[in-house]
Amino acid sequence: MPLNYLEETPPVTDALRAGVREDLPEIADITDAGLRAKVIEAWATALAGSSFARITDIPGAGNPDDFVLKRGSQADHLRGVAHFATLMVDEFRRTHPEAEVDRDVVLAGALCHDVGKAWEFDPVNQARWRDDPSRAGQPSLRHSVFGAHICLSVGLPEEIAHIALGHSLEGQHIGLSTECTIVRHADHTWWLVACSLGLLRPDTITHAGPTMRPRPLPGEPRAA
Repeated sequence: MPLNYLEETPPVTDALRAGVREDLPEIADITDAGLRAKVIEAWATALAGSSFARITDIPGAGNPDDFVLKRGSQADHLRGVAHFATLMVDEFRRTHPEAEVDRDVVLAGALCHDVGKAWEFDPVNQARWRDDPSRAGQPSLRHSVFGAHICLSVGLPEEIAHIALGHSLEGQHIGLSTECTIVRHADHTWWLVACSLGLLRPDTITHAGPTMRPRPLPGEPRAA
């Protein structure tokens, strides 16, 4: 049966909002109160329409079954990207203060760039798409596209929706803002460094490329 997302999505609750704040404490560092509230609302809305109760329930992976963390959740990735992205902003502000960049947009965008994964990673959705991909595709919408939809739906500015869309493959087909470029590189760097450190399941790193040589974690055997 087709999914009617709007009709079947439960209401957003204060418990969902509280969980978002706990899982992403960096939200408190967004200086604009309105932007801060909408970041919370975006994630709470995405979770309400999914099988996940918390961001920490979403598997830590770049895509379903691709670049999968051996340990950790999506929250670890989001927080890491937020740290990487804001460090880049702070470094260039220090060395080149004449450069203009909106740190709040970078931070909010980093925290929301994967908000669509609550949809794409949902096991109910995954099962529906897998059972009959001729109906709505597989997936019907990638997390980047659905994430942009969520951002706009809760009233986040287009700059944040642009980051949700442009950080991933779809970013190859549009011009990217300065803030999106920062988040995009922070995101991709996070996954590649995690791969190099041996933090990803080796059966999921094909897209890391032929030059990648992950370092085994302590106690793991070295590749032959």
